[in-house]
Amino acid sequence: MADFLWGTSTSSFQIEGNITNDFTEWENLGKFRNNGSNPLYENGSNHWNNWKTDFDFLKELNINSYRFSIEWSRIEPEINKYSDKALKQYSEMIDYLLENNIEPFLTLHHFSHPKWFHEFSPWHKKESVTTFCNFAKIIIDLFADKINYWVSFNEPIVWSLAAYADGKFPPGYKDLNLMMDAIYNMMEAHICIYDYLKKRNPNAKLGIAKHFIIFKEARTWFFLDKKVTENVDTFFNKMLLEAFQKNRITHWFPTVLKYDAQIPLENKIDFWGINYYYRIYSQFKFSLKNPVFLFPKEPATDMGWEIYPKGLKKIIKLVATTGKEIIVTENGIATEDEDLRKYFIKRHLKILNKVRHKYNITGYFYWSLIDNYEWLKGKSKRFGLIKIDYENNFRRIIKPSALFYSEQIKKYSEQNNDVVVSQ
Repeated sequence: MADFLWGTSTSSFQIEGNITNDFTEWENLGKFRNNGSNPLYENGSNHWNNWKTDFDFLKELNINSYRFSIEWSRIEPEINKYSDKALKQYSEMIDYLLENNIEPFLTLHHFSHPKWFHEFSPWHKKESVTTFCNFAKIIIDLFADKINYWVSFNEPIVWSLAAYADGKFPPGYKDLNLMMDAIYNMMEAHICIYDYLKKRNPNAKLGIAKHFIIFKEARTWFFLDKKVTENVDTFFNKMLLEAFQKNRITHWFPTVLKYDAQIPLENKIDFWGINYYYRIYSQFKFSLKNPVFLFPKEPATDMGWEIYPKGLKKIIKLVATTGKEIIVTENGIATEDEDLRKYFIKRHLKILNKVRHKYNITGYFYWSLIDNYEWLKGKSKRFGLIKIDYENNFRRIIKPSALFYSEQIKKYSEQNNDVVVSQ
């Protein structure tokens, strides 16, 4: 195993293509059309047919780990009916990574679901725990002896907000109480996965890749801005961290949400994954249902996000209070300006390197290896180190920032006497 995980991240739906799931179903129904935009999937980045080419870029760039997800809808297109063909290809992909000394880092849930899931056992209902855990057990049985790092859920709060509060993801509810039930059940599924994985391979590590945002009050002189900022920060950044330590998921936002439920998490998590991208400002507004307005003051990326590298250190300090191992599981920028992407990588890695030993940080994953379909945006937002030429049969083109990232890996590995490549 490498001393430090230098990696890149992807998710199955965003790159694989050739998928039918809840997102493609919604696209077919026109439910992603909004304010004139109509993001189209169109086979993602066709990674399903180009995975070996994409993995060869990892070798070329001296990247020693790769975070990716298994597409549930491909494995279980009909309930309790599993695709041997799909499992065989994922097995070949994992073997190819291992043959090339690249640590596979597997995410079990990354936003998308089989078409049948939301009707049969949606996350706000108890049956969802067993349904998802049964799928996870299939994957664990196959790969527990090959994979050391597992992620049960990617950004469970982000997904729950989009699916149960804003109604922008399937199943499209707008009910905060159902949202909290969904979060609760996802954490129960995490417990089930943790217990099962430890039985199959006690040395395997399981974490959650959690999205963190720096929230800053828009007007420092106005106490209501400070109050709503603290509340949003507690809900988004701290609620799950505390739940694992207190065996309780709880949050109270006056006039908006009141939730309190015991859950036997018992700190069953080996590492916290940090997905960090930006800072955002929050401002109180007169509304009983949604008294906070969020906005960037200095948007600099194609997603309209501020670049705020100092925030990474603040988030690391927060997560370190849990005493758990920390891995930066996502950090990246959507831009077509390669100088800006290099600046983003340089600034964040500089901060990471200053604190990595102090806070038991064991890995960094740039998002994303290749350009991908971005949720609600389509393919215009380019996060990748490898360009996908969508107009020319998904041709792959290595970007200058990919070579820069490789140089940074070499530089910091030498400074820290790391073994760069897995053994």
